[in-house]
Amino acid sequence: MNDVLSKHWSVLLKEAKDKNRGWMAVGSFENVDISYKKVGDGHPLRLWRVCTEVEAPPAEVLARILWERHVWDADLVSARVVAKMDARADLYQYAVAAMAPHPDKDYCVVRSWRTDLNRGGCAVVETSVEHPDAKQPAAGSVRGIVLASRYLIEPCGSGRSRVLHLSRVDTKGRTCEWNNKIYGHITSKYLSAIRKSFEHSADGPESKV
Repeated sequence: MNDVLSKHWSVLLKEAKDKNRGWMAVGSFENVDISYKKVGDGHPLRLWRVCTEVEAPPAEVLARILWERHVWDADLVSARVVAKMDARADLYQYAVAAMAPHPDKDYCVVRSWRTDLNRGGCAVVETSVEHPDAKQPAAGSVRGIVLASRYLIEPCGSGRSRVLHLSRVDTKGRTCEWNNKIYGHITSKYLSAIRKSFEHSADGPESKV
């Protein structure tokens, strides 16, 4: 599994260095920029990239992504850590509801995260794996495949973060045409929900220092 994660780390850091090279912009949704690129590995699905700014420092955004999916994913049915690999990696399983007639989706991924990037930046990479301790999908559900999910969270001043999410997911039961037209907007909706979750918390009373 470490070899698989190492590949995803190297790709994420390369994408961060290359900035906009090779990406095709398709617009924005609720202040989330959306773009994609084709990956030359024989798999037809596009790699999607969404980006926005969030009113929280990188460490808080990282925690929301890793441990608080119920806050920003309205379709979440269940989530659990299957096994801890080390202090910064685990096996994670979650299920999300789908609109009828499509079946609910179940995912089992290995995740790794870092908090030691430049200027206090953080990052997460995850990809699907098979594991004997993972529960089988519930009746009527199917096992989706996360080919790649990578978050880069960088500070951008005044306690804010710039969050970049690269995603390539086979949701099963959908066509490549659907993925090419729709999936980028779905990923932007998730990132928008993460951003809004911090806007809501910022509306409360000021904390005493």
